[in-house]
Amino acid sequence: MLSRTATAAVIMILATCLLCASSPRARGGDTWPQFRGARGAGIADESNLPVQWSATENVAWSVEIPGRGWSSPVVWGKRVFVTSAISPSSFKQPQTGIFGNDYIAELLAKGLPPAEVNRLSNERDIETTKELAADVQWMVYCIDADTGRIEWAREAHKGKPHMGRHRKNSFASETPVTDGERVYAYFGNVGLFCYSMKGDLQWSSTSVPHKIYLDFGTASSPVLYRGRIYIQNDNEEDSFLAAVDARTGKEVWRVSRNDGAGRKSAWATPHVWENRLRTEIIAIARGQAVSYDLEGKELWRLKGLRGQATPLAISDSSLLYVGTGDQTGVTRPMFAVRPGATGDISLKPGETGNTSVAWFMDKASAYIPSALLYRGRLYVVYDNGICAAYESGTGNQIFKARIGAGATFSSSPLAADGKIFCLSEEGDTYVLQAGDEYRLVAENALGEMCLATPAIANGSLFIRTLTRLVRISRARALAPAGAAAK
Repeated sequence: MLSRTATAAVIMILATCLLCASSPRARGGDTWPQFRGARGAGIADESNLPVQWSATENVAWSVEIPGRGWSSPVVWGKRVFVTSAISPSSFKQPQTGIFGNDYIAELLAKGLPPAEVNRLSNERDIETTKELAADVQWMVYCIDADTGRIEWAREAHKGKPHMGRHRKNSFASETPVTDGERVYAYFGNVGLFCYSMKGDLQWSSTSVPHKIYLDFGTASSPVLYRGRIYIQNDNEEDSFLAAVDARTGKEVWRVSRNDGAGRKSAWATPHVWENRLRTEIIAIARGQAVSYDLEGKELWRLKGLRGQATPLAISDSSLLYVGTGDQTGVTRPMFAVRPGATGDISLKPGETGNTSVAWFMDKASAYIPSALLYRGRLYVVYDNGICAAYESGTGNQIFKARIGAGATFSSSPLAADGKIFCLSEEGDTYVLQAGDEYRLVAENALGEMCLATPAIANGSLFIRTLTRLVRISRARALAPAGAAAK
């Protein structure tokens, strides 16, 4: 007969097993639950990915996604989710490349500050609400991962946009997130919508619209961690970070980010940093990064982040990497922060590090793509087609090389099985060998514009183009993709 202590232990073990059996779990290679996958790291545990493909070779399926959206696909087992925005009137067409290079050079030659250069060079590329003659439908799609068939389509909201957008943005640029029980779709100035895996609306909450710098539109994606959804909304009027209960949709807490440089528009997705001392929520704004604990209490802030706040922070247990940039390339600072920081950890003029900042480089961050931390190296793919690798612990540059001829990048790099996958705006994926030297393994063309970061799951890459979602895998047969939605 078991002792009372042993009996209690057995009961606890059984209860734990039952809980695990009844709860969905991230299952390694068949999940990619949020923007850039688990922890936002952009790393997949895959060893069978193809390194060569075309618009037909190694394409398992290709399906048209109605409307326009630059959100990334997310994957849970046999389901793939994407969002989109549909309008009967035509959206202003996006363009590849860095807009107005000659114009930017002309403005810089006049001695204008980078912020003014950005404003003048981008205002020509805004689609205003006056240009949209009809209502927009904000959509959520569930796609069968095996066949490419659209399993269900749901209209989250329909109405007039509250703001315009940059033509390289969309009205559905925020990547959804899933926990295997529900999928959560966030549209910045519209709201947060929760669906079951079968497409039943569980709850929704409406956003209060706020002005965004130059009407660029919104893009910060939600993050799910331990039953809470973290929403970062940095704008020109009332910036905040909020935690929402994933089951009920009720707001758990909200902290204002209107102080100092925090009251400026930004597009960075919040990052959950699990380090050796504690777990932190990192929110990068224009001008500074702020760390919060899981209840919204500020832990530290770091000033000196210049340019636009777009890239996602990345981390391991020992260092956090935060950076911002602009399209001129003049200001692109990158900081490496140690765990345990408190208060104002900003560097003084001339400093490259302090007790909390391990290292600082003035021009290491990209403008839009997020960096990649992989096997002790920090890889950065710049929008102008330059790829650089740095030692993650010191910031020392390992190499710098150009990817392709004239290629430009908005998508963030991903890694799997010792390879780096870099998707250009032109729809070409450059596969690099990870290491201390620049080595191009393959160049693969899909023939259509791509701005969204791909997903990696089920031994495949899921790549979103301007009009389609494509599954790239070693399976060579093109499966029929039914267009009808339930």
